Amino acid sequence: MAWGLGGAAHAQAVPAPAFPQTTVAYLDADERPLPGPDSAAYRVETLRPDSSRAVVRRYYATGALQAYTPYLDLGRGVVHGTRTTWYEDGGLCTKEEYLGGRRQGELLAYYPDGTLKRRDRFAADQNMLGACYGPDGRPVPYFPYEQPPLYPGGALVLYHDVTRQVRPTATEMHRFAPLGALGWGNAAAQPGGAVPAVPGKARWPVGEIDVVFTITEQGEVADPYVAHSSAPWLNEKVLAAVRGLTKRFRPGQRDGQTVRATCRVPVVFYVTPGQGSGPRRL
Repeated sequence: MAWGLGGAAHAQAVPAPAFPQTTVAYLDADERPLPGPDSAAYRVETLRPDSSRAVVRRYYATGALQAYTPYLDLGRGVVHGTRTTWYEDGGLCTKEEYLGGRRQGELLAYYPDGTLKRRDRFAADQNMLGACYGPDGRPVPYFPYEQPPLYPGGALVLYHDVTRQVRPTATEMHRFAPLGALGWGNAAAQPGGAVPAVPGKARWPVGEIDVVFTITEQGEVADPYVAHSSAPWLNEKVLAAVRGLTKRFRPGQRDGQTVRATCRVPVVFYVTPGQGSGPRRL
């Protein structure tokens, strides 16, 4: 997928942020952001040595360290290094090794008393070997550590269900730079008219909006937000499309437990030279 920069070309310059920088955030028990520490279940400290890399430390309300996660690219969620989590009493919970956002090496999980619960080995994000153990240390039938949420029909159906609801007008599509009104014929002459899709024609990607949302333990969509956008004038249309999803996901699981999970959906906008088109049906 290609990325494009659209929008106003005359925005006032904003000073670049100074690095290193540290930010603090607070979350409730469902990991929703809070305005301050009152009633917070977690405190999250993010140290950024530059605009991409980061180390995120998450603490329990008691002040005990709950998770340590190193990022190669925080904005993209690219974990790089060893992610470690702890129980509230300080006992080791998990150790997970990543290389450039992909699992590489060992994944270890422990019971609260320190007994090994599972050992998995990954290569290039593929699970090569794995073993699970009961609280007594004896082997038990193996099951995957993570099972991501599943949308009815799969990922392609999810992309389709989101993008088919995003209908930019011709005026909105003309805001993509540098193509402008490139050969859009009659559609360009009708402000407010929808740009037609043209099957079978070569398309040029001119913009992308990445939307991220939470999938609850009940399989519902919650808290959508735009993680990246080269077309901010279309952000609300994309968010409305995500909020309008009516099908429920099969919730995700981690280590045999149903958990909240996040999903990232890219909405890519294309034009067809000489004709034009709306958002691509992925």
